[in-house]
Amino acid sequence: MNILRFGIVQYPKKLSMSEKVFNKYFQEINIDAVYEGININPSDFDFKIKDVLNNYYGLNITVPYKERIFKYLNAATDSAIFLSAINTIHKGIGYNTDWIGFYNSIINEDLNGDILVLGAGGAAKAILYGLYKIGIDRVKLINRTYERAIELKKLFNKKIKIEIEKYEKINTIINDVDIFINTTSLGMFNERLPVKLNEKLSLVYDVVYFHTPLQKKAESLGIKTINGKMMWYYQAVENLKIWNLFNEEKFLKIKL
Repeated sequence: MNILRFGIVQYPKKLSMSEKVFNKYFQEINIDAVYEGININPSDFDFKIKDVLNNYYGLNITVPYKERIFKYLNAATDSAIFLSAINTIHKGIGYNTDWIGFYNSIINEDLNGDILVLGAGGAAKAILYGLYKIGIDRVKLINRTYERAIELKKLFNKKIKIEIEKYEKINTIINDVDIFINTTSLGMFNERLPVKLNEKLSLVYDVVYFHTPLQKKAESLGIKTINGKMMWYYQAVENLKIWNLFNEEKFLKIKL
Protein backbone atom coordinates (compact mmCIF):
# COMPACT_ATOMS: atom_id res chain seq x y z
CA MET A 1 0.00 0.00 0.00
CA ASN A 2 1.27 3.50 -0.85
CA ILE A 3 1.88 5.84 2.02
CA LEU A 4 -0.99 8.28 2.69
CA ARG A 5 0.31 11.81 2.67
CA PHE A 6 -1.18 14.65 4.71
CA GLY A 7 0.10 18.10 5.39
CA ILE A 8 -0.46 21.71 6.28
CA VAL A 9 0.10 24.36 3.62
CA GLN A 10 1.68 27.32 5.36
CA TYR A 11 4.08 30.24 5.27
CA PRO A 12 6.42 30.87 6.97
CA LYS A 13 7.78 27.51 8.06
CA LYS A 14 6.80 26.41 11.55
CA LEU A 15 6.20 23.20 13.48
CA SER A 16 2.48 23.06 14.06
CA MET A 17 0.58 21.11 16.68
CA SER A 18 -1.10 19.27 13.80
CA GLU A 19 2.23 17.92 12.59
CA LYS A 20 3.14 16.54 16.02
CA VAL A 21 -0.25 15.14 16.97
CA PHE A 22 -1.40 13.64 13.67
CA ASN A 23 1.84 11.72 13.16
CA LYS A 24 1.47 10.19 16.64
CA TYR A 25 -2.15 9.36 15.86
CA PHE A 26 -1.29 7.63 12.58
CA GLN A 27 1.13 5.41 14.49
CA GLU A 28 -1.57 4.70 17.08
CA ILE A 29 -4.07 3.50 14.44
CA ASN A 30 -1.30 1.63 12.63
CA ILE A 31 -1.58 3.14 9.17
CA ASP A 32 1.23 4.01 6.79
CA ALA A 33 0.76 7.75 6.72
CA VAL A 34 2.70 10.95 7.29
CA TYR A 35 1.69 14.50 8.12
CA GLU A 36 4.16 17.23 7.21
CA GLY A 37 4.58 20.96 6.89
CA ILE A 38 4.27 22.18 3.31
CA ASN A 39 5.95 25.55 3.19
CA ILE A 40 5.21 27.59 0.09
CA ASN A 41 6.46 31.09 -0.51
CA PRO A 42 3.54 33.33 -1.57
CA SER A 43 5.26 34.13 -4.87
CA ASP A 44 5.39 30.38 -5.68
CA PHE A 45 1.89 29.46 -4.51
CA ASP A 46 0.15 29.47 -7.89
CA PHE A 47 2.88 27.31 -9.42
CA LYS A 48 3.10 24.72 -6.64
CA ILE A 49 -0.35 24.28 -5.14
CA LYS A 50 -1.77 22.08 -7.93
CA ASP A 51 0.97 19.49 -7.40
CA VAL A 52 0.34 19.55 -3.67
CA LEU A 53 -3.40 18.99 -4.18
CA ASN A 54 -2.68 16.06 -6.50
CA ASN A 55 -0.19 14.38 -4.18
CA TYR A 56 -1.82 14.62 -0.76
CA TYR A 57 -4.76 12.59 0.53
CA GLY A 58 -5.79 15.29 3.01
CA LEU A 59 -4.65 18.83 3.69
CA ASN A 60 -4.93 21.64 6.16
CA ILE A 61 -4.55 25.22 5.01
CA THR A 62 -3.44 28.06 7.22
CA VAL A 63 -2.62 31.74 6.79
CA PRO A 64 -1.93 33.29 4.37
CA TYR A 65 -3.70 30.84 2.04
CA LYS A 66 -7.19 30.22 3.49
CA GLU A 67 -8.80 32.47 0.88
CA ARG A 68 -6.35 32.02 -1.97
CA ILE A 69 -6.98 28.26 -2.15
CA PHE A 70 -10.62 28.57 -3.24
CA LYS A 71 -10.04 28.82 -6.99
CA TYR A 72 -8.04 25.59 -7.05
CA LEU A 73 -10.81 23.40 -5.60
CA ASN A 74 -13.85 21.73 -7.15
CA ALA A 75 -16.23 22.83 -4.40
CA ALA A 76 -16.49 24.27 -0.89
CA THR A 77 -18.99 23.89 1.93
CA ASP A 78 -21.50 26.63 2.69
CA SER A 79 -19.72 27.62 5.90
CA ALA A 80 -16.35 27.90 4.14
CA ILE A 81 -17.92 30.10 1.47
CA PHE A 82 -19.64 32.32 4.02
CA LEU A 83 -16.45 32.69 6.09
CA SER A 84 -14.28 33.07 2.96
CA ALA A 85 -11.83 30.66 4.55
CA ILE A 86 -10.86 27.04 3.95
CA ASN A 87 -8.69 25.17 6.42
CA THR A 88 -9.30 21.53 5.45
CA ILE A 89 -9.32 19.78 2.07
CA HIS A 90 -10.30 16.29 0.93
CA LYS A 91 -10.96 15.08 -2.60
CA GLY A 92 -11.02 18.57 -4.04
CA ILE A 93 -13.57 19.92 -1.55
CA GLY A 94 -12.78 22.74 0.87
CA TYR A 95 -14.12 22.84 4.43
CA ASN A 96 -13.94 25.21 7.36
CA THR A 97 -13.56 23.26 10.59
CA ASP A 98 -12.38 26.23 12.68
CA TRP A 99 -15.93 27.19 13.63
CA ILE A 100 -16.81 23.56 14.40
CA GLY A 101 -13.79 23.34 16.70
CA PHE A 102 -14.99 26.37 18.62
CA TYR A 103 -18.63 25.21 18.61
CA ASN A 104 -17.84 21.81 20.09
CA SER A 105 -15.45 23.24 22.66
CA ILE A 106 -18.08 25.57 24.13
CA ILE A 107 -21.48 24.00 23.36
CA ASN A 108 -21.84 22.54 26.86
CA GLU A 109 -20.94 25.78 28.67
CA ASP A 110 -23.44 28.18 30.21
CA LEU A 111 -23.51 31.06 27.74
CA ASN A 112 -26.25 33.06 29.41
CA GLY A 113 -25.35 36.70 29.79
CA ASP A 114 -23.52 39.30 27.73
CA ILE A 115 -20.59 38.22 25.55
CA LEU A 116 -17.63 40.40 24.57
CA VAL A 117 -15.49 39.30 21.61
CA LEU A 118 -12.06 40.85 21.05
CA GLY A 119 -10.71 40.84 17.49
CA ALA A 120 -12.08 40.97 13.96
CA GLY A 121 -9.83 38.61 11.98
CA GLY A 122 -10.33 35.09 10.68
CA ALA A 123 -10.62 33.54 14.13
CA ALA A 124 -13.27 36.09 15.10
CA LYS A 125 -15.27 35.15 12.00
CA ALA A 126 -15.17 31.46 12.93
CA ILE A 127 -16.13 32.16 16.54
CA LEU A 128 -19.03 34.44 15.64
CA TYR A 129 -20.28 31.79 13.23
CA GLY A 130 -20.01 29.18 15.99
CA LEU A 131 -21.93 31.41 18.40
CA TYR A 132 -24.60 31.93 15.75
CA LYS A 133 -24.90 28.15 15.26
CA ILE A 134 -25.28 27.71 19.04
CA GLY A 135 -28.13 30.20 18.99
CA ILE A 136 -26.50 33.32 20.41
CA ASP A 137 -28.23 36.31 18.85
CA ARG A 138 -26.15 39.26 20.10
CA VAL A 139 -22.58 40.05 21.13
CA LYS A 140 -20.38 43.06 21.82
CA LEU A 141 -17.31 43.35 19.59
CA ILE A 142 -14.09 45.31 20.06
CA ASN A 143 -11.21 45.53 17.62
CA ARG A 144 -8.18 47.81 17.50
CA THR A 145 -9.15 48.78 13.92
CA TYR A 146 -12.72 50.03 14.07
CA GLU A 147 -13.27 49.66 10.30
CA ARG A 148 -12.59 45.92 10.41
CA ALA A 149 -15.16 45.53 13.14
CA ILE A 150 -17.69 47.33 10.92
CA GLU A 151 -16.93 44.87 8.08
CA LEU A 152 -17.58 41.95 10.40
CA LYS A 153 -20.83 43.46 11.58
CA LYS A 154 -21.99 43.78 7.96
CA LEU A 155 -21.04 40.16 7.22
CA PHE A 156 -23.13 38.83 10.13
CA ASN A 157 -25.93 41.34 9.64
CA LYS A 158 -28.67 38.70 9.23
CA LYS A 159 -27.21 36.16 11.69
CA ILE A 160 -26.14 37.92 14.87
CA LYS A 161 -26.62 41.43 16.24
CA ILE A 162 -23.16 42.91 16.79
CA GLU A 163 -22.72 45.98 18.98
CA ILE A 164 -19.34 47.53 18.25
CA GLU A 165 -17.48 49.25 21.08
CA LYS A 166 -14.35 51.37 20.83
CA TYR A 167 -11.05 49.69 21.70
CA GLU A 168 -10.09 52.26 24.32
CA LYS A 169 -13.25 51.44 26.26
CA ILE A 170 -12.44 47.73 26.66
CA ASN A 171 -11.86 47.92 30.42
CA THR A 172 -15.14 49.70 30.95
CA ILE A 173 -17.11 47.33 28.72
CA ILE A 174 -15.62 44.18 30.27
CA ASN A 175 -17.10 45.17 33.63
CA ASP A 176 -20.59 44.84 32.16
CA VAL A 177 -20.27 41.43 30.46
CA ASP A 178 -20.30 37.83 31.64
CA ILE A 179 -18.15 36.13 29.01
CA PHE A 180 -14.94 37.37 27.39
CA ILE A 181 -13.57 35.74 24.22
CA ASN A 182 -10.13 36.69 22.91
CA THR A 183 -9.80 35.81 19.21
CA THR A 184 -6.48 37.59 18.70
CA SER A 185 -3.02 36.01 18.75
CA LEU A 186 -1.89 38.28 21.59
CA GLY A 187 -0.42 36.13 24.31
CA MET A 188 1.23 33.66 21.97
CA PHE A 189 4.61 35.14 22.87
CA ASN A 190 3.64 35.89 26.47
CA GLU A 191 2.28 39.35 25.64
CA ARG A 192 -0.26 40.80 28.02
CA LEU A 193 -3.64 41.91 26.74
CA PRO A 194 -4.60 45.43 27.89
CA VAL A 195 -7.59 43.93 29.70
CA LYS A 196 -8.41 44.10 33.40
CA LEU A 197 -10.39 41.00 34.24
CA ASN A 198 -12.85 40.97 37.08
CA GLU A 199 -14.27 38.18 39.22
CA LYS A 200 -17.79 38.76 37.88
CA LEU A 201 -16.86 37.06 34.62
CA SER A 202 -18.18 33.51 34.35
CA LEU A 203 -15.97 32.44 31.44
CA VAL A 204 -12.79 33.53 29.65
CA TYR A 205 -12.09 31.85 26.30
CA ASP A 206 -8.68 32.42 24.71
CA VAL A 207 -7.99 31.01 21.23
CA VAL A 208 -4.24 30.87 21.92
CA TYR A 209 -3.27 27.35 22.95
CA PHE A 210 -0.26 28.37 25.02
CA HIS A 211 -0.74 29.23 28.70
CA THR A 212 -1.00 32.98 28.23
CA PRO A 213 -0.95 35.79 30.83
CA LEU A 214 -4.68 36.26 30.14
CA GLN A 215 -5.41 32.63 31.02
CA LYS A 216 -3.21 32.74 34.11
CA LYS A 217 -4.93 35.89 35.39
CA ALA A 218 -8.40 34.41 34.77
CA GLU A 219 -7.46 31.24 36.62
CA SER A 220 -6.06 33.22 39.55
CA LEU A 221 -9.42 34.98 39.87
CA GLY A 222 -11.28 31.67 39.84
CA ILE A 223 -12.84 32.30 36.42
CA LYS A 224 -13.50 29.25 34.26
CA THR A 225 -10.96 29.35 31.44
CA ILE A 226 -10.87 27.56 28.08
CA ASN A 227 -7.85 27.84 25.83
CA GLY A 228 -7.23 27.19 22.15
CA LYS A 229 -6.18 23.58 22.67
CA MET A 230 -9.83 22.58 22.99
CA MET A 231 -10.76 24.41 19.80
CA TRP A 232 -7.83 22.76 18.04
CA TYR A 233 -8.78 19.34 19.43
CA TYR A 234 -12.34 19.43 18.10
CA GLN A 235 -11.18 20.89 14.82
CA ALA A 236 -8.73 18.00 14.48
CA VAL A 237 -11.52 15.51 15.22
CA GLU A 238 -13.54 17.05 12.39
CA ASN A 239 -10.53 16.87 10.07
CA LEU A 240 -10.12 13.15 10.75
CA LYS A 241 -13.83 12.56 10.16
CA ILE A 242 -13.58 14.34 6.80
CA TRP A 243 -10.57 12.18 5.94
CA ASN A 244 -12.46 9.03 7.11
CA LEU A 245 -9.81 8.24 9.70
CA PHE A 246 -11.38 9.09 13.07
CA ASN A 247 -11.15 6.60 15.91
CA GLU A 248 -12.29 8.27 19.13
CA GLU A 249 -10.68 5.76 21.50
CA LYS A 250 -7.30 6.03 19.76
CA PHE A 251 -7.38 9.80 19.41
CA LEU A 252 -8.10 10.27 23.11
CA LYS A 253 -4.81 8.53 23.87
CA ILE A 254 -2.83 11.27 22.14
CA LYS A 255 -1.61 13.96 24.51
CA LEU A 256 -1.91 17.51 23.19
